[in-house]
Amino acid sequence: MTHQQPTTNRAFQEMRKPALDRLADRVPEELSARTGIPFDRQRQVFSLSSLGRNMEIDYPGYEIRPAVDDWHHLLILHYLDLADGTPLSHQLMAFGDLPSGMVRGGGFDRQSEQDLGLRLGHAPQAQVERACRALGGVLTPSNADVCAVFSLFPNYPITLKLWFADEEIPGSGRLFLDRSASHYLTVEDAVTAGSVLMETLVQELNAHC
Repeated sequence: MTHQQPTTNRAFQEMRKPALDRLADRVPEELSARTGIPFDRQRQVFSLSSLGRNMEIDYPGYEIRPAVDDWHHLLILHYLDLADGTPLSHQLMAFGDLPSGMVRGGGFDRQSEQDLGLRLGHAPQAQVERACRALGGVLTPSNADVCAVFSLFPNYPITLKLWFADEEIPGSGRLFLDRSASHYLTVEDAVTAGSVLMETLVQELNAHC
């Protein structure tokens, strides 16, 4: 596994540089209005809460404190760059329903449904709910055994619906986006966002097993 890490870091660095270039000279107040991320003009920092973690983003360097996972970091930069301020629709859609998302998003829908069932569908419900709350997830009533809405970014919620396994039916789960999602991240970013949420949730669950 260790020999793959430099490749991952290099890929992140290669994608981070153009993201920073696109953000150069952007007006922070306009970014704040488009993203919903508050900006403190006196301190020259954005204040972001993402998946239950509070962080600050320096302006104009866009350094993030405390440090986050590489792909979470890249998503923050892309969100700052791409957000256009479109209001939430409060209507759910699958990743495959994103514009041009049938292949990449649809593949993620199928894979994540299986992975969520295998990795979370056999866990005690109380532990899953506790892990969701630890990541800032808001538990809401639904047709699922557990439904939680996570704030990846202010205008980019991701909804988890999870059904637990029993003697007859295997566990399963689905992740959903708001229908405004394409105004904030690309299809590729959306898939990365779903993966980051899923991995972080599994890590949080395993940490308290």
